[in-house]
Parts: sequence; structure tokens; C-alpha cells
Amino acid sequence: MSNAPVRDVGNVPVDGSCSASLRSASSELGMRMPPTSCAPPLCRLAAVGKGVVWLWEHGVMNCRDAIRVAFEANPRVLKTAEVVGLVYAQHPDQPWKHSSIAATLIGLSVNHSSSHHYPTERRHAFLFSLGAGRYRMWDPERDGTWEATPTGVQLVDDSEEAVIADEVIDGDDGATGMSLSLERDLEQSLLTKLDLLEPGLRLYDGTPSGGRQIDTGVVGRMDLLAVDQEGRLVVIELKGGRVDDRVCGQILRYMGWVAKNLANGERVRGIIVANEFTERVRFAAEAMPDVDLVRYEVQFSFSKD
Repeated sequence: MSNAPVRDVGNVPVDGSCSASLRSASSELGMRMPPTSCAPPLCRLAAVGKGVVWLWEHGVMNCRDAIRVAFEANPRVLKTAEVVGLVYAQHPDQPWKHSSIAATLIGLSVNHSSSHHYPTERRHAFLFSLGAGRYRMWDPERDGTWEATPTGVQLVDDSEEAVIADEVIDGDDGATGMSLSLERDLEQSLLTKLDLLEPGLRLYDGTPSGGRQIDTGVVGRMDLLAVDQEGRLVVIELKGGRVDDRVCGQILRYMGWVAKNLANGERVRGIIVANEFTERVRFAAEAMPDVDLVRYEVQFSFSKD
């Protein structure tokens, strides 16, 4: 945890791009320039820790800015209590209550199901919720783009981990990390053992990525693309843990993209691999004759060192 003090450099006028005085001040501190889009007409320049320059309006930092400084100085997954500690380390007078910081974290999280209750903070959202009061900086390419709805949030586009994040917004402790780890392990194991899913199944080799993590650029990134014994393309979607029927829309989008771009008029199949399927998934699968559900089991073995 970084407890580097805030170094206040004073009022700095800023023009549309970035004034010479701001550049001079930041250069004097040996710090990088902040994003000019966040600079109001009159700012105060502060340096926090190493390599972080922050700006806030009228010389008063709000809770949102204090949280951003905490994550900029500590670019990793942080629990709510850790963020509160970092904020209070920089502001010993504790101008914001613990509950206020916790609520602001929710509002600043693009994928938190309750962020729509904090519209002001959500407009400035830069965090990604991992569930159980854990947050990190939002990465649009990795996490996807989200928008608020009257009842929660929804995914606007797909990315490598976006659907997973959606499934565990209100999840249990450690659910996200375990899900992602299981998915990676599943993918790695299946790369050379696809016939465990179905005899004769092999990895598709007609793309630069070789059938693994194919970025469609339109409907998201599919986990695996394979070819069955009859030469038909098979989209394989891997899920760590229990899945709901949202995965059905996801795999159908991938199958539609493959049908249009790679299948040469042939029908495309799909396989969803997960540890557990809800009844909603099973009923949905009844209406998807080209999609199979495959359940995996995790086995542990132990040995003394």
C-alpha cells in the first residue's frame, strides 16, 4: 500500500490542450502529463507517489478523484477496505465516510448491477467490479462496454471476459478469479485433447490464431473453433462454473459470424462447456438443435512434498 503524500503545486491555468505552465510544473516534478480531457479551466496540480499527476477543480478534490488517485498509484485489484485506507492515508482528516467511499466505488464501476443508482458517478466510471467488494481499473478491450438500464446494467459489446464479469457482478467471494482460472485451464487442456469432447474433433487452423481466441471484431472473441468428423465448423464456448441462459445468445452470435464468414454455406455447430447449467439454459438448448451442452468435472489429487 502506497502512503506517498500529495504534493500540492497550486493553481494552474489550463487551455484547450495544455498550457506551458502545466507542462512546466509537471516537468519540474518529473511526472507524466495527465489526460488533458480531464483538466478544467482552473486546476490544482498534485503529484502522488511515482508517475502520477492528478488535477482537481477549484483546489478541492472530491471522493471520485481521491479514489482514482488510489488506483493510479496502486494499479491492481483492491478491496473496498484497502481503497478506504489509501484514501484516508492521503486525506487524514477523513472528509468522506467509509460508506460514502463504498457507494462511490459502486457508482464508478461500469459493470456493477447497482451503479445505475449513482448516475453522476457512473458518467465518470473507470472501475470494473470483480464482486465481493473487489475492484480494478476498467479495461474496455478485456471487459467490454457496459451501459446502465432502469434495473441494472447490460453489456453493449462482447470481449474476452465481459460475459464472465456480468455473471458474477453479485457473485460470491473469489468467483471471478476462480471462473477465469478454470476457463484458462479448460482451454489449455482441450487444445490438444478436443476428442475428449467428441471423437474426431480437431482445432480449426484457418485463422492466424489457429482456432483459439478468435477476435471477430464484431460479436466478440470466441474461445475455440474446431472441426468435427464431418468437416463442419464447431464453436466451443468455455465457462468456469455455473452458467445462465445468457451464454446461449453469446454462442449463437459466434455461430452466426462463423456461418457468414468461414463456413462456406455449411451449417455451424456449437458446444457450451461448463460445470453446471441452469434450467433456463437447458430449456433454451431444446430450441437450439445445433448446440450441445457438455458438463465437466474438476478432480483434485494431493501428494505430500
